[in-house]
Amino acid sequence: MRKATVSGALAGLLMLVSAGTGWPQSNEGGLESDRRNEKVVRDLYDGFATAWNHHDPAALGGMWAIDGDHLEPDGTVAKGRDAITRLLKRQHETVFKNSEIDLTIADVWFLGGGDIALVDGDYQLTGAVLPDGTALPARKGHLTAVLLYENGRWWIVASRLMIPVALPYKRPQ
Repeated sequence: MRKATVSGALAGLLMLVSAGTGWPQSNEGGLESDRRNEKVVRDLYDGFATAWNHHDPAALGGMWAIDGDHLEPDGTVAKGRDAITRLLKRQHETVFKNSEIDLTIADVWFLGGGDIALVDGDYQLTGAVLPDGTALPARKGHLTAVLLYENGRWWIVASRLMIPVALPYKRPQ
């Protein structure tokens, strides 16, 4: 049922675009319910950063829907809350054991009657190390996530991380 709801919302979004009405506008100055929900979603990501910086993979994994998924910048995929929690646990016991994350949520969009949110933002990760303990440089990236409001709370159902790279055919601006 959840996949049908998310798919239906995305199909509706595509219909809006094809009908010439364009992409949905920012919720800034929008409906009061959107403003309240946006605060809750932003608070969820504040909690994410806190849990990350306290190296609490159980709290982090608990933010995903039971059938949610997560895609790392290197292509690693974890499907399901338990697999995501295991991935985060392994990472926080090794490469991210002393890391800190700083998140900036740029936009929160509500779709499908307000029970689906699309989140875009940026992150900076510092303190990561290689398995031999060699410090890695700060990692700056972008995140996009789809959240679903279900059973009285917001859940991450799909999380995508990427690290921008310069493309050889584009000129620096």
